[in-house]
Amino acid sequence: MRHVKTVVCVLGIFVLTGYPASPCTTFVMQGGSRIYFGRNLDWDWEDGLIVLNQRNVSKTAFVMPNRTPVKWTSRHGSVSFNQFGQEMPFGGMNEAGLVVENMMLDESQYPAADSRPEIGRLQWIQYQLDNCSTVAEVIASDGKIRQEQPLTPGRIHYLVCDATGDCATIEWLGGKMVCHRGADLPFRALANSTYAESVSFTRTNAPPAGPAARSNDARSLSRFACAASRAAAFKPGEPEADVAYAFETLEQVRQGNYTVWQMVYDIPGRKIHYRTRSNARQQTLELKNLDFACARPAKFADLRARTSTGGALEFNELSEAQHRKYLQIFMQQESVRKGFGDLGMLIEPLLLTLRGYSCAGK
Repeated sequence: MRHVKTVVCVLGIFVLTGYPASPCTTFVMQGGSRIYFGRNLDWDWEDGLIVLNQRNVSKTAFVMPNRTPVKWTSRHGSVSFNQFGQEMPFGGMNEAGLVVENMMLDESQYPAADSRPEIGRLQWIQYQLDNCSTVAEVIASDGKIRQEQPLTPGRIHYLVCDATGDCATIEWLGGKMVCHRGADLPFRALANSTYAESVSFTRTNAPPAGPAARSNDARSLSRFACAASRAAAFKPGEPEADVAYAFETLEQVRQGNYTVWQMVYDIPGRKIHYRTRSNARQQTLELKNLDFACARPAKFADLRARTSTGGALEFNELSEAQHRKYLQIFMQQESVRKGFGDLGMLIEPLLLTLRGYSCAGK
């Protein structure tokens, strides 16, 4: 058991916090009742799982040994996009319309240990999707749970938005949560600089106003300014045209072949439009057509799976065998090994931990 705890400790420290920096970009555009959340993942690897996270599942956070983990039972079903396995999403949307996405921020400084139970940076996203309907609830959770202090690089911040159009950036600076929301959120975008620095840059270095704004500079501040300008210029039309405008905005801040995932969340419509580097054809998930009732195991689909035009994406049970197969293939890539070392020893402890998840009351 001590060996298992040690390996899970490495998982919490290394996988959740140890990946190299990547220049991702997010934004929210709104016109009337139309709210769209766009996201580019700029990254070395395209692999990914689309996970259907169920309601009413009893969970325990992955944290270091001898620490107090967060424990909860999921209230909402959600769709998340995961690369390092179940419970470690890069982002997603729940049934209530809450969207959470992360981007790298090297300046992040997390809180010191206190009486609050702990959770890792990526599983924090799943916790919010499981438990919260609104941005206000996400922010309030900081009084109840604490992000685990990372021992390696790989620090992140978040852009969140809910079905009412309330949005916020959430960062940890100087050991405390720092939020920008409402009047303190003049631009609905986020990249890889602090929000305050991004706003200051944009106010003095704004790109050409309007839909034609384009970033010819790959740096974080320029991408932020471009995305913010186009989001501010958004005028709603037909839904198809709105989604096309959002994807065009993602293209304006694209990092060439380094952009591997592109997502556009239609928040009021509870739809997720996405495409990947190897499958540029837009695909759509409608949350109303998905079953989030608790029935272990969870269900998943390959993010890169191709469907026929108008066809539905097929979800299958994320059995231990399927999960193990995905993790082995992903983690044994030479480029992953160079970036992270040998992660193979983490697979079985992770599966063992997930085996402890159950439908509440059963």
